[in-house]
Amino acid sequence: MYNSLMSFKYVWKNKEANFGEPIENEIPGGTHISVENVLKFNDKYVALRRPGAVPEHEISEKAIKTGKPHLYFVHGLPQWGETMGQYVRRVVREQAGVGIKSFKVVDLHMEVYEDSNQWAWTPVLIVEIDQLPVPGIYGNEVIEVVVFDKDNIPDEFGWWEKEELEKFLTKHSV
Repeated sequence: MYNSLMSFKYVWKNKEANFGEPIENEIPGGTHISVENVLKFNDKYVALRRPGAVPEHEISEKAIKTGKPHLYFVHGLPQWGETMGQYVRRVVREQAGVGIKSFKVVDLHMEVYEDSNQWAWTPVLIVEIDQLPVPGIYGNEVIEVVVFDKDNIPDEFGWWEKEELEKFLTKHSV
């Protein structure tokens, strides 16, 4: 639909990103935006051990291979029309049961998934939370809350390799 506030109508000629209205199912060749929220409390990072991975997402291959619950940060998809602040407050409350003090966008990953040909945009945020989460049900079960720093990173993350996370935290330490 043409936006009457625009002074011209843009024509996409080179496969530039242009999104339609939200749909229910992932489609091959489509695009989605998900946000990785690295939690921080009192200058320490916080990860959640989940037997079922992040709500509404697949269990990582590493967790399947080991048969053990792995660590995850809060991760999810914004709802259509949400601001980043609205999204962060909602998803952190839903998945960790806590509020936020502040957040900062520190990185953006863009990749095409080989299996689904989905173009994934993933902003990565450092989110300062207002209290330490406790085990419980937040979308699915959290069985342990793990607090660590960039010099003491656990090796049990579902979606991050230890070296990758160490490099990320060193680069984006705020």
